[in-house]
Amino acid sequence: MPDSTTAENSIRRDRSIRLAVVTSLVSKLGTVLLQLISIPLAVRVLGREEFGLFTMVNLTLGTVSLLEIGVGPALAHGLSKARANGDVESQRALVSTSLMLMLGVALLTGALMASVLALVPFDSLFGAKFAGKETLLRPAMWVGLGLFLMFFVVNLTERVREGYLEVASNNLWGAVGNVLGAVFVGVGIWFVPEVWFLVLAVQGAMILAKLGNMVSCWKKHPATVPSPAAFNPSLVRPLLTDGLSFSACFILTGFVEANFCGWLIGRMGGGPSEVALWGVFVTLTVMQLGFVVMLSTPTWPAVAEALARGDIDWARKAARRLYFFGLGFASLSSLGLVVLGPWALGVWLGKSFADTDRAVLACYAAYFIMHVWRHLNHAMMIGTGQVKRLAVIQILETLVMIAVVCVSLSMGSLNLMLLSMAATILLGTGWILPKMVHRALHRVHQG
Repeated sequence: MPDSTTAENSIRRDRSIRLAVVTSLVSKLGTVLLQLISIPLAVRVLGREEFGLFTMVNLTLGTVSLLEIGVGPALAHGLSKARANGDVESQRALVSTSLMLMLGVALLTGALMASVLALVPFDSLFGAKFAGKETLLRPAMWVGLGLFLMFFVVNLTERVREGYLEVASNNLWGAVGNVLGAVFVGVGIWFVPEVWFLVLAVQGAMILAKLGNMVSCWKKHPATVPSPAAFNPSLVRPLLTDGLSFSACFILTGFVEANFCGWLIGRMGGGPSEVALWGVFVTLTVMQLGFVVMLSTPTWPAVAEALARGDIDWARKAARRLYFFGLGFASLSSLGLVVLGPWALGVWLGKSFADTDRAVLACYAAYFIMHVWRHLNHAMMIGTGQVKRLAVIQILETLVMIAVVCVSLSMGSLNLMLLSMAATILLGTGWILPKMVHRALHRVHQG
């Protein structure tokens, strides 16, 4: 019976990953299509400088995500265990407590960010080159702040789906968001060509899709319908500490390497025009990494479940598959960018980006490969239950990264900044985390 049960669980995990990858591919293709269409339209209608302002709004409000503690690993592990035991009350308590935590964080974050927007002059926030742009920036900032805070709550459903190995549902609703986004952006570009409406169109469409996912999840799993009476104070500490560790691993890294770098480029670099180029790099990173995430997202909870059931062979096989696919994709896409990048960017974004230097594309490619390598190791560290250890290592690397970026930009070189970022990852998490993942799988196997 144990062998039969193990085989059935392996088949179920493989099926959930395959379904997640297929649906994710549909969703990611929609995301890429939306970006390929909306960004060049925005550049042509708004102009490169106003598009740079739109980019700065998204990068700045992305700092809100730094305070979204995220309760993903603890919630997913807890739901998997409770569901396996048939414990409906524990499932309800986990979801309800998580929701209350996220509402509290959203309120605190909203008050903090609103104070900054209301009291700090924009040229002090973004640099002297943004002086006189306040009438364009301020409405977009306030609209974006409200939307970003809503993500704190609606994103919780995706963590619940991961706990139930239903990543495919998240992907399908993400595809719905892409369709809505395309419609909204089209309306905005032609009828309301304003920075604030573009922010509303892109982010608002995703909010609506996530709300649909939430209602759908409630209908399928009544135990996930939140109730104040189900709030369990004893769950606050594990959810909060695990969430903070998770945030340090993912959100803090993304904030520093996208938002903080964009802010520094605006202050120390070429102003809105160079920020626009950085925004393109960030967009390329998100789009390309999405094709890796479509496998890593369903893999880590499946690995965690496999280890909990003692199915070590499946976990190691899943790890090898993830590493092979992720590095292969990153290498091929980076090669294509270096070879075809100048021509492709000109066709995609217009003549203002047609003269992009191939050297800066090569430096970005080096950074992107290391970025993907780190992401793969992040996923496996979480899957093997080493979130807190990962947080410590990642925080140290991020502190080094901040210093490296500041020094590189003080020398006036975007190329040097990208290469230095790649080297920092390689010499930090790039070699430490793979060893820890290997040891964890070997230790469990030996045990």
